Amino acid sequence: EDSYEFFSVTKDGVTQHIRNSGSEPVDHYASEVEYFDLQDYRGSADGLSQGDVVLFLMPLRNAEAVLPMAFYNLMNLTYDHSLIDIAFLVSDCSPDDRTLETVFDYSVSLQNGTLVDKLRAEDEERKKSDVRGSSDLYKNYMDKNYMDGVRRAYSNPEHHKGYRKPFRSVSIFKKDFGQIIGQGFSDRHAVKVQGIRRKLMGRARNWLTSSSLKPYHSWVYWRDVDIETCPGNVIEELMQHDYDVMVPNVWRPLPTFLDEQEQAYDLNSWIESDPALELAKKLDEDDVIVEGYAEYPTWRVHLGFIRDANGNPKEVVDLDGVGGVSILARAQIFRQGVHFPAFTFLNHAETEAFGKMAKKMGFRVGGLPHYTLWHIYEPSEDDLEKVSKLERKKRRQRWKISS
Repeated sequence: EDSYEFFSVTKDGVTQHIRNSGSEPVDHYASEVEYFDLQDYRGSADGLSQGDVVLFLMPLRNAEAVLPMAFYNLMNLTYDHSLIDIAFLVSDCSPDDRTLETVFDYSVSLQNGTLVDKLRAEDEERKKSDVRGSSDLYKNYMDKNYMDGVRRAYSNPEHHKGYRKPFRSVSIFKKDFGQIIGQGFSDRHAVKVQGIRRKLMGRARNWLTSSSLKPYHSWVYWRDVDIETCPGNVIEELMQHDYDVMVPNVWRPLPTFLDEQEQAYDLNSWIESDPALELAKKLDEDDVIVEGYAEYPTWRVHLGFIRDANGNPKEVVDLDGVGGVSILARAQIFRQGVHFPAFTFLNHAETEAFGKMAKKMGFRVGGLPHYTLWHIYEPSEDDLEKVSKLERKKRRQRWKISS
């Protein structure tokens, strides 16, 4: 339970590995005394000009395939890289997964300025092999304009002069939690596993926060690994509203064989409703309400559903629950005890309970309904079956034409 691994990467690419079993004796003593006035790290709405240090946190599990995308998006951040400490938590990966090795390798290249070249070389190798599994075929059925936009974003990614600049630091933590839920779309989104899954995610987020938060951090920014496109200035955009917790809207594209071409992805950012409060009164203390399921008719106003593609991206609404895809929060709220409950708190867990807890402690929680990040499309088993049928139909048509 108390065993974990920690890797640190300096700007010079030097790495350090420490293993702490929780029972090993401490064989060194502090060589200096440090003093911090925590009033100096309250977090400014204009943090970049004030030199506010941001802690960037990203949990990872079986994420090897999407790490190139995640690191491109990291380099694309326009907030001064020398003011960002990055911390990854790798947990509960499959035995054949290489997330830990890959994130370590990429982090070293990130800090010595060679990651762009490395990712481009890897991409060229993939193109030469020209191997596409059945799980990738759905991309043939995505909206062409959206996919062209994604390709443009990653084909010439160096959008600002600080793109290759190393970050203040990169830390990698390894800690397993006994996660028994699969990583498939249906595994993770089935209603029966939501309470269990979110409590486990709450534990992981709390471990990562407590292991990496330092006194000099003014802001904490959480980002999921599988965001596909995101403005480079997202930290500044969320920060400028001067809220204690701020989230953007998160949508995802849909394949062309479905009725809609895009869809709200994160339903965990919402405004509380009377029906939801009444529902909670009827539930057991340990029951976790989850949004988007018929079993829990909350009738809440979801951030995703009030989005206007042409709306003002700076418009703010106050929220009660927040989703975890992209969260900017003042570091001081964690110091005062706000966390991601790994237990049922007001019939919620993890990020939604985090939002409720923050509000209960008097902090401002908000969201931007018209400022949108785009999540990758994760095909369900039904989607893959549909793609398979469409591909077979294509092959039959080609066979008829050729014969």
